[in-house]
Amino acid sequence: MKKVKIITIILAIVLITLVAFLGVFVQTQNRMENKVKEYALGREIEGGRVIELTIPESDTTDTNSLTVENYEIVKKTLENRLNSLGAQDYVIRLNKEDGTIRVEMSEDENTDTLAYYLDASGKVEMKEKDAETELLNDSMVKKAKYGYTVSSDGAYQIYLELQLNNEGQAKIQEISNDYAILSNEIDEIEAAQSEEESTDQNGETTAETESTENAEENTDNTVEQTENTEETQKKIAVLTIGDTEYDISKIEKNILTVNIGSSSSSETSINNNTAIAVELEMLINAGKMPIDYEISANRYVYSDITENQLLYFMLGVLVVILVILIIISIKYKISGLLSSISCIGFISLLLLLLRYTNVLLTIEGIGAIIFIIALNLKMNQSILSKVKILNIVDEAISNTYKEIFLKLIPLMLIALVFCFSGWINLSSFGMVVFWGLILIAVYNITITKALLKLKENK
Repeated sequence: MKKVKIITIILAIVLITLVAFLGVFVQTQNRMENKVKEYALGREIEGGRVIELTIPESDTTDTNSLTVENYEIVKKTLENRLNSLGAQDYVIRLNKEDGTIRVEMSEDENTDTLAYYLDASGKVEMKEKDAETELLNDSMVKKAKYGYTVSSDGAYQIYLELQLNNEGQAKIQEISNDYAILSNEIDEIEAAQSEEESTDQNGETTAETESTENAEENTDNTVEQTENTEETQKKIAVLTIGDTEYDISKIEKNILTVNIGSSSSSETSINNNTAIAVELEMLINAGKMPIDYEISANRYVYSDITENQLLYFMLGVLVVILVILIIISIKYKISGLLSSISCIGFISLLLLLLRYTNVLLTIEGIGAIIFIIALNLKMNQSILSKVKILNIVDEAISNTYKEIFLKLIPLMLIALVFCFSGWINLSSFGMVVFWGLILIAVYNITITKALLKLKENK
């Protein structure tokens, strides 16, 4: 029965090893597809996208805005955008001489989306309709937040709240005396204008059929009415975000409520409007773009590390590990062989764990993998040496855990700090060490212990 258990565990380890190193291939249409998740590799290993943003020639004439300070503001805004979108492996370089910005990022299914948002406009402006008179600009907007309301009939209205700073709040109060800002005010004015145009057309038609005297009188009355209307009628203010016009439904102190689309109960419309609101919130909150940029280059750049170089390195590491396992097997005999098989299973599980926890592997991350494997080998060697002396597996494992993991407490803290460092190279190292230490603690007290105890009780 014990032999059956040992064989079962060994076969399970063999299966996991085959999955980790070879994969699971399933026929999809006319080809075989590996269903095991691929590694997430950093730019230094796999290569990545290089995107250059430059100032359009039409904007270079405005030398007042072309300052190093504004270049830095744009760079910071781009960093905030990429962080908000969940970008991990990227670097932004600024040429302070001409303002050119170079963005290097890893290549994955999100790269095209990230590239789109690098030069997407989120500029908030309010101008007089059919004029260039600026009433409100980007610098007066503090932040944005999207939300929705639901009517009694189940229709959703998606909106975006624009929070103004003190300057913006004062400006809104000032222009509200002369300008129609709310959508219902604008609708009333446009309806009145449409009615006046219709009245003017009717007046002209009547003038052609009536006497000249009556026509002149009607014309004088129409002109007088129009002049009186123009005296009391407000001008129309138009809000644009990213060059798209939006209606303002409400103003409360320093908050402008902007409708995104119209009220709808259609799931497609609701989702589309929500996506627009989320996008605008991100673009506005990421920061200002005092200078307009455009993407002048977007290309894939291969890594200096070739696939063959990486393959030869990994094969070299595996050969060293196999030599160490053979030595352990010879030195500790059956217990050493079972421990070596357990170590192979550990390596396989570690590689699968890193794939499915989406750990981005950089050169530092690969170094951390080697460190974790070496640490696991050291732990197994320590367990085997104590088993050889004490001949009791439980006590040997307990003593080894106390001895090694007490020394690893500083490393655990460092790994956690690295995980949240924000620098992808340190983060990769920290994440590998974090998951590796957890796996060492769980795996050896279950699988390795089970194999050694079955051999002990034979």
